[in-house]
Amino acid sequence: MSVKIAIVDDEEMIQWTLKEAMESEGYKVETFDNGKDFLTYFKEYGADIVFLDIQLPDSNGLELLPEIIHIDPESIVVVMTAFGDVETAVTAMKKGAYDYLAKPYSIEEVNLLIKKIIQTNLVKSQLQHYQEKLESHFSHILGENYSIKLLREHIAMAAKSDHTTVLIRGESGTGKELVARQIHFQSARADKPFIDVNAAAVSGTLLESELFGHEKGAFTDAQKQKKGLFELANGGTLFLDEIGDLDASLQVKLLRVLQERKFRRVGGTTDIHVDVRIISATNANLEEKMQEGSLRKDLFYRLNVFTINIAPLRERKDDIVLLAKSFLDEYRKEFSKENITGFSEEALTLMQCYDYPGNVRELRNIIERAVLLETTNLIRPANLPDELRKNNNSIEFKGSQKVEQFTPVKAQPSDNSIKKEEDVTIPFADDKPWHRKDFNFKEYIDSVEKKIIEEVLVETGGKKTKAAEILGLSRFALRHQLKKHGMDSE
Repeated sequence: MSVKIAIVDDEEMIQWTLKEAMESEGYKVETFDNGKDFLTYFKEYGADIVFLDIQLPDSNGLELLPEIIHIDPESIVVVMTAFGDVETAVTAMKKGAYDYLAKPYSIEEVNLLIKKIIQTNLVKSQLQHYQEKLESHFSHILGENYSIKLLREHIAMAAKSDHTTVLIRGESGTGKELVARQIHFQSARADKPFIDVNAAAVSGTLLESELFGHEKGAFTDAQKQKKGLFELANGGTLFLDEIGDLDASLQVKLLRVLQERKFRRVGGTTDIHVDVRIISATNANLEEKMQEGSLRKDLFYRLNVFTINIAPLRERKDDIVLLAKSFLDEYRKEFSKENITGFSEEALTLMQCYDYPGNVRELRNIIERAVLLETTNLIRPANLPDELRKNNNSIEFKGSQKVEQFTPVKAQPSDNSIKKEEDVTIPFADDKPWHRKDFNFKEYIDSVEKKIIEEVLVETGGKKTKAAEILGLSRFALRHQLKKHGMDSE
């Protein structure tokens, strides 16, 4: 990754030494011997990391610091102080400096600090990216059907009592995890961890260690002590999906946690007390599992204190258009296809007549695929899966020009909107690129990402700070994308 570094120091030897050392590590470095020239450059081109001396010929570094942060809050500032000047260093940290270097310092110390900054900010950018995607997916439960209105009421009720155990029941793809997150984030535990685990995805032995942790030496691969998910979720919520598939040996330990709020790590001898709210979910018939003997009755009754049922999408087809519009709004922005304004009448008819065995998740995937493939301003039947057309082959389409116009669910106007799709040529822009013998889905997605970034950089005249702002990325995240697509020429 090419990182831009600015060195602001009036000592020529320090400038030269740091520049040589940093450039040998592959960083792009600019040097300045006064505050005025640096600020002129910084306002225009920015910098990822600024090494700022406190004593400058025309200014004081502590006075420059707030201005640097105001111009670009994402820039990392490291102040350079005289040996033993701890008071100045503390003041700089309070004003927003990331860290400080006391002169004299070693090149190794500088390189380690830069690597730490890069790693910290890359992780921060990735977490922010995933958090934003998470919030966009789980921020609301759409639907005007009576069953969805009742669902929202039940979520609010469950959230008010942040200790009540909740069991969410519904078919695969109905949004059970979404409901669990809504309960958590509407409750008094919202600022504590929400941790989810799929009981069917991990074998019994491994799941026991995941849930309860283990002590060093508890088994062959236990090289050190490990905290389990119950400990990590302390104060928050633990969501156990596919609870009907929980191994019999773990059902006893889970029952103890529910009853006594304590457990022991694998290989441990000490009780660990936790305050965790348990939300479980299943798409299985738990009553049948009890009859079969694969689910303990006492555990079922502990889990089934407050039950929330989610209706399948086929039972609330009046919500299909609302959901489809919401997903269209999401993916036309993600793929920079703002020119897509809605659905053709035929496409809407197909979507409303389909039963969606995969429920809302399947509808979301259908819209994502359609937006990715669509080359006009309307989602057409040609870009919907074959299953929808086969299911509705008796429908007669008469070429009507009537369309369902798109109304954004959440309007978020911006002066920095990316150019409309008619200005962008996306590779493989035919109706069904997957029919090509050489079609590769990952390469297709990568080519779309790369083309969007290229177009935005052209639009901004190559200014990456501006491009990152338009794309909604941090500068570190944009540089990561540039490197990924082989576009990092710096």
